[in-house]
Amino acid sequence: MNTNEPENFEDELERIKQENNLKKMKLRLEYGADFPLESENNDLPVEVESQFLDNVMEFEKAFHHSERIRIYDFIGKPDYKKCETIPDPEISTELDQIMKLLNQNQIEVDTLCEVNDRELYRFITEELFFTETDNMRMNGWIIHFTYEEFHPNHEYDIRNNCKWFIESFLNKESDFYTTYLTKEAEGDSWFENFRKSFYSFQVNQFEIIDLKLDQQIATVIFDISFSGIIEGSNETEYFSGRGKIELAYLYDYWCIESITLPSNA
Repeated sequence: MNTNEPENFEDELERIKQENNLKKMKLRLEYGADFPLESENNDLPVEVESQFLDNVMEFEKAFHHSERIRIYDFIGKPDYKKCETIPDPEISTELDQIMKLLNQNQIEVDTLCEVNDRELYRFITEELFFTETDNMRMNGWIIHFTYEEFHPNHEYDIRNNCKWFIESFLNKESDFYTTYLTKEAEGDSWFENFRKSFYSFQVNQFEIIDLKLDQQIATVIFDISFSGIIEGSNETEYFSGRGKIELAYLYDYWCIESITLPSNA
């Protein structure tokens, strides 16, 4: 017989559950964490929740006692070559070495779009190195940076926002499309009225064929083919042809101001 095994399994679970509630209370009082003492329909095993709360406590302690530090100092002030002194055949090797050093110090650098090795090396050594972060390290903790956070790719963002807007707007199960609209466009009843006219949509094609960008405004020309079942009937209307989306750059985000859809066939 295993003498270490709890005499009553349910009593042991209840003990862990009460400990979890005490941990939540401590996190709330000391760090302002928002944990309900009792969670209805909580399917998370109490042992897993206990480990999760321990991890949260470890993070909060480290975070509240950490200071800000430059990335360059955080990784040990390594020697590195100035970007302009590196010959083209060697730049990829130098970038790999810098990336490995960052990874060894729990730092990852990614790009959303294609960025050549020289520009990425320049970015890391001339900008990221002098960016501050919290001076804390934890097992499994990764500090993540994206190149486009510092150098936005507006065309990439515009194309994605238009694509995601169309996908949501022509999906009656989602109202997420409103998050892409300016406040003025959100107050335009056309968007809601158009969707209410149809029971469902089927998108067959959406392709951006032209994009014009001028600082704070952008115009996207696209080809689209979709159909919609008219609300309250079995009739289907088909839309196919060229459309236009006007966007505005507000609060570091490309918002849809208006859309022109092709006429129904």
